[in-house]
Amino acid sequence: MLKKLFFSPIKNHIVVNDRWGKGVTGKHGGFLTYSDHYDPGHIVERKWENCMTLDKNAWGYRRDMKASDVYTVYELVTQLIRTISCNGNLLLNVGPDKYGRIDPIFVDRLTEFGKFINFFEEAIFGTKPWIHQSDSAMIW
Repeated sequence: MLKKLFFSPIKNHIVVNDRWGKGVTGKHGGFLTYSDHYDPGHIVERKWENCMTLDKNAWGYRRDMKASDVYTVYELVTQLIRTISCNGNLLLNVGPDKYGRIDPIFVDRLTEFGKFINFFEEAIFGTKPWIHQSDSAMIW
């Protein structure tokens, strides 16, 4: 019975995450999703997703947010590298205000992060994790 629930004639042509029920994260879907800001520190055999926000404290817009509440470009790059090295994809959320505007600090972070990604795209896109994820505390 359970097998019939998960059968789909198009299952090999779509991507589905596993954030759809209690106690099922990290078990089903085209890629695995765990807790927010998930960082296993080791290779995960199946593709997985690191869901995080630019704001360290919220997924949505906060009027009282301070600059210190926003990840630095260095912290974002570090998380991207750790995620890629462990066979993951990075989902980075930005919370707009009630008018749909993006806070200038978010624009700045995304612009600088984008410059890093564009410069090092050959080392990011289409790569595969090596057999070791960490050679030291700062080398991933």
